[in-house]
Amino acid sequence: MKYNLIFYISKKTSYCERAVRKVLAQIDGEVHQIIGVTTPVALGEEVTHSLRICPLTVIVGGFNSTDDDNLATVLSRVFSKSPLSLENMRKLTSQNGTDGYIIRYKTQILLALPDSPEDIESMFSEELLSYIESKLTPKND
Repeated sequence: MKYNLIFYISKKTSYCERAVRKVLAQIDGEVHQIIGVTTPVALGEEVTHSLRICPLTVIVGGFNSTDDDNLATVLSRVFSKSPLSLENMRKLTSQNGTDGYIIRYKTQILLALPDSPEDIESMFSEELLSYIESKLTPKND
């Protein structure tokens, strides 16, 4: 399964990339493209493009910003204008108490993760990986 990895106002990018690759390799995840963006507009453009070509998009970073470009604020604005509801979204929490999100809509999944490799790895339980795999693996009928 291919996924795009988007770094948004992120730090520790190479370490976070390794953490994401490590956890998603357990369900045969393979990076298709790695992108870096620094504005909400650029993030929106890249997420829109990514969702057209990959079933999974991973955003790393942006939660530490205190301005309007904070990832949680940006996602809130996006979802207030979309058909998505809280039923499509689930909060993820690391062992350190850091938050992330998994958002599912039809056959697409968007993961929003903090820019901490330790937190990324602790968020990915076996249950979460199974959930992602089950939603993104085509069913053979």
